[in-house]
Amino acid sequence: MTAKKKSGGKTAAYPGSLLSPAAMGGIIAGEGFDFQTRYAVCGIPRWLLEEAFYQLLFEGTGDIDIRYIEDGKSSRTHIQVKDHDVQPGELKAVLEQFSTIDAEKPGTYKWFTIVCPSLSPTLRPIEAGLARFRGAQAFYDDDPGALEPTKQELDERLRGLGLDDYIDFIHSKLLFDVGHGDMHHDDRAVAHFVDRLLSHPDYAEKVRAMVLPAFSETMRMIGARKGNVIDRAEMEKILADAVTAGIASEKKITLWLQNWTSETFDVPADYSLDWSSQFNRPTRGVPSSEQWDKKLIPQLEAVKKEILKGRKERLIQFRGKCALSSGVALGAVFPTVGGWAFEIPQPPAKEHWRSDASPTHPYEMTVEELEGNPDGTDIVLGLNIRGDGRQDVVKYVESTGHLPKKYVFISPPLQGAQSIRGAGDAVAFARAVRENLGQILKAYNLRKTRLFFYGPFALAVFLGQHLTSVGEIQLFEYKDPGYVPSCSLRT
Repeated sequence: MTAKKKSGGKTAAYPGSLLSPAAMGGIIAGEGFDFQTRYAVCGIPRWLLEEAFYQLLFEGTGDIDIRYIEDGKSSRTHIQVKDHDVQPGELKAVLEQFSTIDAEKPGTYKWFTIVCPSLSPTLRPIEAGLARFRGAQAFYDDDPGALEPTKQELDERLRGLGLDDYIDFIHSKLLFDVGHGDMHHDDRAVAHFVDRLLSHPDYAEKVRAMVLPAFSETMRMIGARKGNVIDRAEMEKILADAVTAGIASEKKITLWLQNWTSETFDVPADYSLDWSSQFNRPTRGVPSSEQWDKKLIPQLEAVKKEILKGRKERLIQFRGKCALSSGVALGAVFPTVGGWAFEIPQPPAKEHWRSDASPTHPYEMTVEELEGNPDGTDIVLGLNIRGDGRQDVVKYVESTGHLPKKYVFISPPLQGAQSIRGAGDAVAFARAVRENLGQILKAYNLRKTRLFFYGPFALAVFLGQHLTSVGEIQLFEYKDPGYVPSCSLRT
């Protein structure tokens, strides 16, 4: 028999279908997608530590499904991820959805988990009470009646929030997983991911092997220098050289990008792009915005696709004498959240700068906001590292007649050639810029930034790697007098 459409054009529901609107919600709408993705990625190292973990289904029947196999038998946990604090009304709606899934697939799911940054003040006693009740059950397993008063009080709290219909379900199948506010931020999520991955013995051992040479080298130094003073600089050099030797054994991808010159570098290229015909150093000639956006950036994207297709490495050894816009764009195409890291020569530093270096902590910088046009639709962000470009930037922007809502200028405590002392400072600065930019855009409900950068090339790359989920960014190149727009990045 052929199924017919019901009146109104709606098709009949298929309980439990992965194609239902509820099941497809996250895939179709994408609301909170970044938060959910970060949570899932950061959860992988933790789930891999569980011997019974078998499969992950992301955006299946809701947000995340985890499958375990133990003694040949499967069990599953269904996880609903919220990117905001959960209120009682929303919890009730989630419980209704959980109960429906459980009824449609009886026996399929052992646990249903709600994940969020925090619970509302009225829900926190529920979470705390449920955790305390469950935590005591093993101790009183020979005397279940001892916990009856605790259960009665917990049930009374649930009734007080209108959750009468879900009391049994909550006791038997509901889990809370709160405290995930850091999943709103790429850099904090990366830190969680790294910490959790290092708790996994397989990956911790690889890191150990990388730094192990430092121990033997330090033993030799101490043994050979008995009775002699060893100063700090010498100790640091011994350790740095030993660790660098371990890192040098890492497999790398060598990428050449030619802008101001077309030349041969010290290491052969695995991948190469020559844009030198588009640039002229004596005149500071750079490609038009259209050339950047329609020709050059797509070429970078194509190289990335080629690397992803043919290589497993994610450490890029870079060579090239390039415009700063090329650096920011390069970092944006190969972002930190994608697992990419750069190793870049940054004269006069003897050691190459790496974008996965530990950030300087604490790191101080100056943030200055100036009023623009109250009706402006974007912000102008000036990053003054090697000098103070505020007047030049404001003068140029005013000459365009397109005033921003705000001018924001960010700089290290001291400006100049040595204001960024190394890779640690560069990573810290890039992270801090992303954090401040995100907060400012959110405060003024804006999604577009005009970026003027005056600093070292390696920092431009690191900055691009961290500028994710901050809307549209229009870059500019300095051309005396004034500036010209270069590429536009959609983060």
